[in-house]
Amino acid sequence: MGWAVVGYVALSLLIGFWAARRVKNSQDFLVASRRLPLLWSLSLLFSTWFGSETILGASETIARDGLLAVIEDPFGSALCLFLVGVWLARPFYRLSLRTFGDFYGLYFGRWTEWIANPLMIFSYFGWIAAQLVALGQVIHHFTGWGLALSTSLATLLILSYTVWGGMWSVAAVDLVQNLFILVGLIGLVFFLPADWWAHLERLPEGYLHFFPPPSGQGWLEYLAAWMVIGLGSLPQQDMYQRVIAARSERIAVQAALGAALLYVTVGLFPLIGGIFVRLYHAEWLEEAHGAPLLRLVETYLPKGIQVLFWGALISAIMSSASGGILAPAAILAENVLHRWYRWSPLGRARFSVLLVSLVCFLMALYEQNIYHLVGESSIFSLVTLFWPMVVGLHLPRWRSQGGAILSMIGGLSVYYLAKWLETPIPPLWYGFLAGLLGYGLGWAIERRLKYHRHAQTA
Repeated sequence: MGWAVVGYVALSLLIGFWAARRVKNSQDFLVASRRLPLLWSLSLLFSTWFGSETILGASETIARDGLLAVIEDPFGSALCLFLVGVWLARPFYRLSLRTFGDFYGLYFGRWTEWIANPLMIFSYFGWIAAQLVALGQVIHHFTGWGLALSTSLATLLILSYTVWGGMWSVAAVDLVQNLFILVGLIGLVFFLPADWWAHLERLPEGYLHFFPPPSGQGWLEYLAAWMVIGLGSLPQQDMYQRVIAARSERIAVQAALGAALLYVTVGLFPLIGGIFVRLYHAEWLEEAHGAPLLRLVETYLPKGIQVLFWGALISAIMSSASGGILAPAAILAENVLHRWYRWSPLGRARFSVLLVSLVCFLMALYEQNIYHLVGESSIFSLVTLFWPMVVGLHLPRWRSQGGAILSMIGGLSVYYLAKWLETPIPPLWYGFLAGLLGYGLGWAIERRLKYHRHAQTA
């Protein structure tokens, strides 16, 4: 089985290098020259978050805590893609900007852009490092090598085609890998005992409830789970970058809506595996090592189908990691290092990929237990970048540099204060509302100052 997995990884690398032949300039590298057809664009958007957390994390979470515990992913992720399709794809596509950092500079001034860019770059590090850890653990499982060496090899594998082919390589590899994800997860469910559905009544009371109990606290936590990725990942470089890589505005909309449907459909398969574990192998949840879904695969799937599942898992991790690396690297190259005139734009982009990968590798190497940072990264952008994005796109009369800056600083500060105080209401709500109030206050102060300056010069 190990050689089959090695062969699959080698095939992915070959596809990545093949697609890299299209890269002639930074536009090719960062957004595939905005030429991706529908199937490629849909596949690229689907792969945005479908990684180790969706397959391993969500299955273990539902096995332990039930359906309400996995609202954030896959359901919140599918909501984000749906909102992109019906709300943001068209205005995003019409912006014709290189990065989403340019958006904040265009509508709110340079100071806002200088604050927004580090916030966006920093928000990706935990997510990417988590994917490197996950792929390193898969390599460790098959080789027995140490985690440090396995994580190093994982980083080099993902970096090899990403640094050379950029978005073209990411899109081409994603297209093939998503086929493995679909076949592998369908195989997982198909080979479970056929009559297991008949025993769902053995699950605990409320285990499969999709809505919380009728209490204010429960609904606040429930809505917060939808918002983490559902709203938090909207004002992000990777979402903007994947949307504008489409060949046309119409394709961008269709791809986002198709990816939302595919995400919520394929995302159900790991949840089914988790429910099965809870029904028949609850003792696996008490073990300190190993994901229960992997035990399920080893116990019930034939060897040949296990190869498909491992291919699906590796595909999901590589897709999320390579696209994740490219997003902050684009901001770093175009918005931070753009003054390095001695380098070509393509050279800056490739150097930025190397730099981001190095930082994330160090995080993964010295902090193996970092999966909680994945959800934190989306909350980070929600409480800082969401409200300025809404105003910039849809409320031109209310655009304010002071409002945007105060929204970012206020939302972030209040969120971490509420988190430190361990408030009973999810801290996300405090940061989210503080960002809205901060924007309003900053807008009012800026307008008042302009009024006084006008009065003095009149």
